[in-house]
This record gives sequence, C-alpha cells and structure tokens, in this order.
Amino acid sequence: MKYFFEVIKKEFKLIFTNKYYLFLVCLWPFLDFVFLGGIYFYGNVKQMPIAVIDKDNSKISRTITRYFNTSYAFNVKYKLDNVADLEPLFVQNKIFMGIYIPKDTQKNIKKFSPAQIECYLDGSNFLTSNLGEIEGLNIIGTINAGLKNTMIKKRGIQSKLANGMMLPIKNDSSKIFNPTYNYGYYLTPGLWIAIIGQILLIFGALTIGRDVEQKDFTADNIFLFICGKLFVYCLISLIYFEIMFRIFFPLFQIPFYGEIITAEILSVFFILPTILLGMLMSAVTGNKIDALKGCLLIGAPSFLMSGYTWPLSQMPDLIKIIAGFIPLTNFLEAFRKIYQQNMHLEYIVPFVKILIILIILYFIITYISLLIRFKLKIKK
Repeated sequence: MKYFFEVIKKEFKLIFTNKYYLFLVCLWPFLDFVFLGGIYFYGNVKQMPIAVIDKDNSKISRTITRYFNTSYAFNVKYKLDNVADLEPLFVQNKIFMGIYIPKDTQKNIKKFSPAQIECYLDGSNFLTSNLGEIEGLNIIGTINAGLKNTMIKKRGIQSKLANGMMLPIKNDSSKIFNPTYNYGYYLTPGLWIAIIGQILLIFGALTIGRDVEQKDFTADNIFLFICGKLFVYCLISLIYFEIMFRIFFPLFQIPFYGEIITAEILSVFFILPTILLGMLMSAVTGNKIDALKGCLLIGAPSFLMSGYTWPLSQMPDLIKIIAGFIPLTNFLEAFRKIYQQNMHLEYIVPFVKILIILIILYFIITYISLLIRFKLKIKK
C-alpha cells in the first residue's frame, strides 16, 4: 500500500512542477469550455440574411416580403432583379436563402389560380437550410391561411364557417426536452464532455507511457501502479465535471433538469474506462508518441460515432460495434437522459453496466500488457 501512495505523490509532483502538464491539467479544459460555449451561446440561428426577387411588386408580394423580414429567422438584406444574382451572394456567404416572387402573383391569386413562390436554399449547410425551409413553409402557410380566409369571406360565407372550410384539420404539436430547439442547450454539453474525454485519453497515455519508457515498475506492483495513476487523474477529472456542472452550465445558461449528484456518479464510470483506454495505448505501444497517435485515432471520431448527433441505430453494424467500445458513447446517452430528460438513476443503469464491463476489460488488458512488457525486459 505504501507504493500506491508513492505513485500518487510522484504523479502530483510531476503535474505541478512541469509547465506542460500544468497547462494540460489546469487550463486547457476550461479554455475549451469557454471557447465552445461561446460558439453556441445564442442557442438559435436568428436573423439570417436573405434576398428577395419581387417581379410582381404588388400589395401581396410586398406583404410576403414583410412577413419574411419580421420573422425571427430572417432579415431581408438584399432586393435583387434576377435569380442569377443569387449565386454570387451564396458563394460569398452573404445570404442563406433567396425568395422569388413571380410576375402576376397577385393577379393569379385574385383569379383563384395557384401562385408559385420559389425558395432557393444553400444546401451546403444543413442547419441553416433546414431552418430556412421550415420557417419559410410556416410563413407561406400563414399567408395562405389569411388569403384563403379573405377570399372565402368575399363569397359571402360567414367567418366561422370560412375558418372551418379553410382548416378542417388543425395541427397542434408539443415539443418536450429542449422545446425551443436551442442548439447551445443540445450541442455544447456534448462537446464539453468530448473534450474532457480526449484529455482523459491523453492523461492515461502520458502517465503510463513515461513509466513504460523508463521501465519504472515491477511485476509485483503493477496493480498498485495502475490504481495509483487512476486515483490521481480520476480525482482531477471529477473536479472538471464538478466545475462544468456547477459553474459552466449556469454561466452559459444551459438548463440542467436532472440531479447533479446522479451525473457526478455517472461521470466516475466514464472517467475510469477512458483513462484506462489511454493507459492501454501506452502499455501496448511502449512509448508516449505512438500512444498519443492511438488516442488521436480514437478521440478524433469518437464524438461523431457516439450517436449524440447522428443516431447510432442508423450507422453500419461495424461502426456500432466499434462505438460500443468507446466509453464516450454510453456515457453521452446516459448523460443526456439526466440533464435533458430528468431521468433518475434506474434509467442509466444499463449504460453503467456497459461502462463497468469496459473498466474491467481495459484494466485486465493493461495489466497483462504491462506484465508481458516487464517479462520481456527481464529476458533482455
């Protein structure tokens, strides 16, 4: 047990006497938190610049333009003469959408003939194009309803009957769990945790890699050697999560609907297998550089593979299998159930079980790898 405390003391001494480790441990995570939180601080995309091509120049066409301009999502910044003028503005990122109102729009509407309003969207950005399409349909739908109501009334039909003819079925949708579709509420916590995950991998790789290169362990103390390293970086990582939950969530006004204590318990089961996975890289490769390359290979795509932004069920089977061995995958799914859906501990137990299996698996493989490396050293 004495060796266990010696490992802890040595690791803390290294952290606070080496400026690179000090930066990695004390500054890097929080700089990333502020930077990533700032990107999505406003939560929703608002006042996207758009262009309008009004070939009709009528009362109705001006009403359409005004409706788009008063929407939270749009700002009519350009009024153009031709559709061909849209492309340069799209390429220069000056607009996100173009509205084309053809000639005789008002005349056709008054004749009860359909009028075609065309929306040109920049499909290279899914977020802005989807928002533009949805909000554009809402605006056109609102204008349509008003015009239909007016025209039906002109035929002498009473207002209540006109409303019933115009909208025989009404759609009323309710959104739960982030009802405003706030991007900051949804994406920022996931990115913060992905950053912590990458730092934990680096912790594991560096702390074992240094001792493997120096051959600073024996077969008898490998278990305590691993546990001592885990204790140090688990303690540091818990501080990260505590600061994230208690300071950065309120700072960036991100709602936390669940119990923080449940999230803290869950975070332990994320920290341990992630550090062990970094240790495993160093134990297998035998040096820090190759271990860091392995961590980069895992860490870089881990957020995309986690199922946080793209459903895991919609990925190929091979990707699902690989993602299942990355601790971030199960942690993010469980964490989302806590902070967004206010689920209690029993709902995250299946994910915790998988993380416990990963802890055991990575510990055993790391232990065996270090034992083999020690025996090879003895033979030399």
